[in-house]
Amino acid sequence: MKSDKSVNEWLDGLKSNRTRTEYENRFQIWLDYCKTKGFLESGTLQLEDMKKRRQSNDNTEKYFYDNEIPRFFQWLQKEYRSKSAKKPLSQSSALGVTTAIRSFFAKNRYSLEIQKDSLPSTEKLKTTYEDHAFDVYQLRSMYQCGDLKERTVLACGGNLWLRSGDFLSLKRDLIELAIKREQELAENENREPDVIEFEFVTEKESEPCSCHLAKETVELLTSYLKAYPKTTETLFNYTEEALSDLLRRLAEKAKITISGRIRWHCLRKFGITLMHGNTTEPVMKYMTGKHVSKDLKTYIQDNKASYTAFKKLEPLISLTKTNGNGATKELAKQLEELKKQTMKQAVLVELIKQLTPKAELAKALKELMVKFGVSEDIACSISGEETLNVDAVLDQLTDAYIKRDLKRILDENGNGHT
Repeated sequence: MKSDKSVNEWLDGLKSNRTRTEYENRFQIWLDYCKTKGFLESGTLQLEDMKKRRQSNDNTEKYFYDNEIPRFFQWLQKEYRSKSAKKPLSQSSALGVTTAIRSFFAKNRYSLEIQKDSLPSTEKLKTTYEDHAFDVYQLRSMYQCGDLKERTVLACGGNLWLRSGDFLSLKRDLIELAIKREQELAENENREPDVIEFEFVTEKESEPCSCHLAKETVELLTSYLKAYPKTTETLFNYTEEALSDLLRRLAEKAKITISGRIRWHCLRKFGITLMHGNTTEPVMKYMTGKHVSKDLKTYIQDNKASYTAFKKLEPLISLTKTNGNGATKELAKQLEELKKQTMKQAVLVELIKQLTPKAELAKALKELMVKFGVSEDIACSISGEETLNVDAVLDQLTDAYIKRDLKRILDENGNGHT
């Protein structure tokens, strides 16, 4: 495939190195499939063949490649064996592979016309394949089952909340320098070393990300750096699939009850869920590598808002605390209550926007309940201002708002997608 001009031009036009590698691997699977079926084994030759077929009046001939993609999709789930898992792909992963093939043909102005219902829609898969939601108690159990390297990877992942490609591109020298800088500052200021901070530009969105590593993670990293001499420029020498395998392996050892897919993205979901309601959305975006306007970013940096947010969460992401620790549970309870109060303010803003004279209060609350997805039965029970318990309704609205807003943020960060 290296000498396949059309394929290389397509790959060179992709936005990120991660996507290029992913699509290159997927297109190779397509070529392997074509070989088993006796089809042309070159992207360039397939384009030339497509050009001739599109001139045909015979639809079977004209839409040969269009009709082959659904068969390829089924083959991936039944006959294909992946290199890592040695088994066929899931429906979601198989659909991802077909997306790369369609991208190649579309780039060369041959958009494939796939018959309706011959492939599932991504919207349909989205509700079927959700990521497992780790809590800190599960992560602590997994931590206890790992060796030094596995513990270090897990702890760093649980602190940084980076996408797998960004996590694997972290440079060892960057981390060593950040640790050394904090140690020297602590010594000069006659204090104990604190969390380390650094800024990292993400690959997917080319946005700066405010990164932090907790004190316990820094101690673990120090041991890891001594035990594993430098062999590559990166901090960890893993593939993206190997990172997800590490989480699955530790979860299995810890006998975790799984509620969805386990992949590296689960740690990003873990961090976003903790931050939600405990800091502002611009700070959350800055800490996960999402776009933040220049003026807001300057404000966040000047006020050390991301550092403050991380310090607030540090006890809740600790993997060395004993599960069931009373103080930690009490802090978690306090933070949960603070989150609820913060979200209640957001709900009140929504309410004020719709509020008319007092006689219309019940109607406005009904509208908000429908908007936030509260049960119609509950909404219909509000009959008028004289029987209205505003505090109780606001509590229901707040819970609904939290669920809706968290789902939106997780969807924006890729939850439920391959």
